Amino acid sequence: MSSSAAAANKTTEKPSVWWEVPLRFLVETLTGASIFLVIAAAAVGLSVLVRYLDGKNIDGVILLGLKAGEYGLFLMDLLLFGRFLYRTTVRTWGEL
Repeated sequence: MSSSAAAANKTTEKPSVWWEVPLRFLVETLTGASIFLVIAAAAVGLSVLVRYLDGKNIDGVILLGLKAGEYGLFLMDLLLFGRFLYRTTVRTWGEL
C-alpha cells in the first residue's frame, strides 16, 4: 500500500468512541486559543512600549510605525485565529 493510500485510509476511519471527535475539537480549540493569546500578548506589549516611548518624546514617525505594527500584528492574529476555528469546526463537523 502506498503512503498516500495509507494516509487516505487513515483519514476516512471512523473514531472508535463517540467522544473522541469532540475531545479532539476541544483540545485543538484550546491550543489555538493559547497560541492566539500569546501573540495577542505580544501586541499588547508593543502597545505598552509605544505608550512608554510616546512619553519620552520619540519621533512621531517611529511611533506611527510601531502603532501600525501593533495593529497589524493583532489584526493578522485575529484573522488567522478565526480561520483556524472555521477550518477546525468544518473538519470536526465532517467527522461526526
